[in-house]
Amino acid sequence: MPHFGERLKSARRIKGWSLQDLANYAAHAVSKQALSKYETEAMMPSRKILLLLCTALDVTPNYFETQPVFKLPVFELRKNTLPVKQAESIKEKVKRAMELYLQTENLLNIKTRFSNPIRPIPVPDEEAAADIADKLRDKWDLGRGALHNVIGMLENRGIRVIQVTSPAIFDGVSTYVGRAPVIVLHEERPADIKRYAAMYELGQLLLNIPENADRHKLCEIFARTMLLPGDTLGILLSYKRQAISPGELLCVKEQYGLPMQAVMHQAIFKGIIDKKNAQPFFKLIADNKDETGLGNYMGTEKNYRFDRMLGRLVIEEIIDLEKALELTGMSAEELQKKVELFEPAPQEAV
Repeated sequence: MPHFGERLKSARRIKGWSLQDLANYAAHAVSKQALSKYETEAMMPSRKILLLLCTALDVTPNYFETQPVFKLPVFELRKNTLPVKQAESIKEKVKRAMELYLQTENLLNIKTRFSNPIRPIPVPDEEAAADIADKLRDKWDLGRGALHNVIGMLENRGIRVIQVTSPAIFDGVSTYVGRAPVIVLHEERPADIKRYAAMYELGQLLLNIPENADRHKLCEIFARTMLLPGDTLGILLSYKRQAISPGELLCVKEQYGLPMQAVMHQAIFKGIIDKKNAQPFFKLIADNKDETGLGNYMGTEKNYRFDRMLGRLVIEEIIDLEKALELTGMSAEELQKKVELFEPAPQEAV
């Protein structure tokens, strides 16, 4: 099997395991030293050992026979506090998810093209970051209201959005695969945090920021303005406030789908409240990053594009059930529910 060693190492890292961990989970039927030789392709496993590895790693034998369709570009997770194994796991999950996504597109001969509509416009400061967000909403005909299903909106504009399970400290990351922009989000975070992370990563991909500018801050302002465009927040809260109640922030969160902390930061940026007057709120919420118990954005944030492509592959019989299971990582029962066809009810004889 060509690429066996690469596939084995990737599957192991997705689990966050060392070679010894994998040996342990394989019921000690294979040694750490043998696994190392498999990964360097100094030797190959027997069929029995291969099946044991598949069980331990939650993959099928076909996984090892599949050639990777691309080399993931080098990218760094911006939060350097992640342990090495967790960072490697996230990167391998991103790579695997992109492989499956691109395989699905290739099977349907889909060529996705993306053009950055704001690329020529420099973004040197905070006001420019807010202004470019409003310009992008205009170019994409998004209006000035709340955005519904940000993930779907990005996919419809040629940006691939991948969601992976990962440690809570991870919010998102972005990169280009060839010319295709890719945003990766934490699948299990609250919807408002995913929306904000998606817009932040969109800024990382699209903004033309000088090297001497504060890229992180400019992407934050871009993200907040994408979700609260123009003078929206001033209209909602009015200006020159001495204090803003958590209840008001909660209302904005639930309507526009971004964290209360981001709403307060935008209120400071817009001059609605002084930074010093906002400090009591930030102290109150400092230990509650996900704002647990503080309301929920009830809108849907879902990747529909992949499901549409998968449904077409199955209904047109381009792939069989086994291949569909590999592409989705679902159980057979879950997949059946997604692609099930209902026979029309029989007509009674007249």
